[in-house]
Amino acid sequence: MGTHYTFCRICEAGCGLEVEVQGDRVTRIRPDAEHPVTKGYACVKGIRFDEVQHAPDRVLQPLKRNGEDLTPTSWDTAIEEIGQRLRAIIDEHGPQSVGFYIGNPCGFSTTIPIFLNGLASAVRTKKVFSVGSLDCNNKFRVSDEMYGSPFTLTFPDLENTKFLMMIGANPAVSHSSVMQLPHPITELKAIEARGGKVVFLNPRRIETAKAVGEHHFIRPGTDVFFLLSFLRELLEIGAVDQEKVGRHMSGLEDLAAMVYPWTPEKTEKVTQVPARVLRALARQYAEADGAALFCSTGLNQGGFGTLGFWILEVINAVSGNLDRKGGSVVSRGAIDLPRLGKRGGLFRRGRKSRFGDLPAVADTLPTTTLADEILTPGEGQQLKALFVVAGNPILSAPNPGGRLSKAFKELDLLVSLDLFRSETAELADFVLPGPTFLERPDLQMTFQLMSGTQPVRYLQYTDPVLKMPDTVRDEWWVFSEIARAAGLPFFGNRLVEKLFDLNRRAAKRPGLRERLGLNHKRLIGLFTLIGSGMTPTRLAKRYPHGRILKPNRPGWFLKRGVLTKDGRVELAPVDFLDGAEAELETGYQRELRAKTTLKLISKREKRGHNSWMHNTPALGGKAHTTNRLYMHPDDAVEAGLREGELAEIATEHGSVQAPVQISEDMMRYVVALPHGWGHRDSGLAYASEHRAGVNVNALAGDGARNTERLSGMAQLTALPVRVKPVGPSDRSEEK
Repeated sequence: MGTHYTFCRICEAGCGLEVEVQGDRVTRIRPDAEHPVTKGYACVKGIRFDEVQHAPDRVLQPLKRNGEDLTPTSWDTAIEEIGQRLRAIIDEHGPQSVGFYIGNPCGFSTTIPIFLNGLASAVRTKKVFSVGSLDCNNKFRVSDEMYGSPFTLTFPDLENTKFLMMIGANPAVSHSSVMQLPHPITELKAIEARGGKVVFLNPRRIETAKAVGEHHFIRPGTDVFFLLSFLRELLEIGAVDQEKVGRHMSGLEDLAAMVYPWTPEKTEKVTQVPARVLRALARQYAEADGAALFCSTGLNQGGFGTLGFWILEVINAVSGNLDRKGGSVVSRGAIDLPRLGKRGGLFRRGRKSRFGDLPAVADTLPTTTLADEILTPGEGQQLKALFVVAGNPILSAPNPGGRLSKAFKELDLLVSLDLFRSETAELADFVLPGPTFLERPDLQMTFQLMSGTQPVRYLQYTDPVLKMPDTVRDEWWVFSEIARAAGLPFFGNRLVEKLFDLNRRAAKRPGLRERLGLNHKRLIGLFTLIGSGMTPTRLAKRYPHGRILKPNRPGWFLKRGVLTKDGRVELAPVDFLDGAEAELETGYQRELRAKTTLKLISKREKRGHNSWMHNTPALGGKAHTTNRLYMHPDDAVEAGLREGELAEIATEHGSVQAPVQISEDMMRYVVALPHGWGHRDSGLAYASEHRAGVNVNALAGDGARNTERLSGMAQLTALPVRVKPVGPSDRSEEK
């Protein structure tokens, strides 16, 4: 029995964990009390990861489709057949007929994105899709336009701020997004303890707001109108740092002209945030000695994600709070990914999707167009093969009428690399097992290491806690071997391919394998040296709980960190201004006409994480057997529904059925249905039987028509819906 110190890689928080192991099994997981940042905090999902690790239905050897079934096969067979089929598809249809989908866990690994790019570069395809277009690509697009890189990401200086407003965020459940925020309630209460103020805008009285701060209801999808009025009010009261704007920013006059018509009285009609409340909040923000606005998926996914986040960033910038103590700051990553990417020609703008002329953001295309890419003919362009890595787009992406499921069945080759037989994997030709985070060495996730999203900067290396099963392979090995089998040079480079070939030969000879063999630890050793000046072994030995780095020091970013052509923050990007006034006015009029229309929002839950933690029995129980439709009591009465009764929820795209949960926490004319459910067609043994639920994304639209034009974001919240009781003759679970 031994105790190991590592960190969780389920979400951005990266909480420190103390893991007890006996033989080849985890016997207990506890929060690491000595971790310098998370300090003994970890959520229920992290400390129950042993049930994921040892799940009886975890995929532990390659599976190959034989008719309707997936049956075990050898790695040699899987790799050779995938490689041969991949090469045949490329030879017949061209490299753009091959695509990749990158799931959420890839962002929490140092090496997976690098080597996935190695295979994509070998194929020479540009058809890469990611979960980012489902949750946060709007932030990458705004950062690229305003600061010169999609990975120049701002976040509140939580340790020093005196005013924090969070829009569409619920950190008590989700630990925030694109920002490391462990023990969120403690962090937010500390703001109030030093005399500061915390404010939440959300259509639901969220769990975070019940513990700390002040809550205001806002109509779903209208955040952008609130922010326009907020910026107008700051301009009106003269709360602009003219010296900082003049020295470091461009475009305020053009933007001010666009903002001017959006008075608090006008926007109150659609946001339902009283004008007096907005003005009071704007003044409190302006008067605070360090203030920040922050948003998350509630704004990102609401239809105006890019315009809304743009105005939010402008507010932080022109008020003087950007790059200021207590304001909105940019941290320095251990590696300067934005600058390296700029110099290396990565993340170039201008590439568009085949459908809807939508932009590629951070080198990835909109997932909403994935079905069209597969189903629509186009010489050398129609997708014939798709590799899905640590993702489940069947549940995570819009899938109206099962359209994406139908498209996947049309592919000549679908490969899923994952821990489980998800809904997506069930449609695959091959399912390849990958290691869990307890089976690999690692540094903090890529965002923290390379982009700097840490309010408290630190570096932690972990050795594997458990030995990887003999039948499982590292992702880098899988990607490089598929490239070899297809006769493609890994990373599209003959020299790199020769190095990997030498590694293959070394792997066959024990002596050479120990001295020359490639492994994760060697690969991330370079990053460890750059970030800490130490080897991984030395860092883990001296700082097993993590090493605190130099703190964030606001004041550097505006002088040396902005990577636009002129080195100035662009407040009014041409692409954003062009068409924005008409688009906003159209949206405003639509909201005026639908003030009493029910709107659907998504919801995260403590006992679930996206579409894969429902397979964990310890997070189940009688109260968590399905997702429920949360409704305000008055809305339930109007719909003729009572607690526990089955309701049909319908949009123009589809309908599902779920039991009703009456809740005073809901705003009037708003309903909420948690996402990540719908497991009846999966190979998740526990979830499919005990926590099936329905897929809320069956209610969302796909295709270019339902995609936000500036960042390719799917609209997954603020959807107009109709809700009615299910009649006795119509009690199917999902339509």
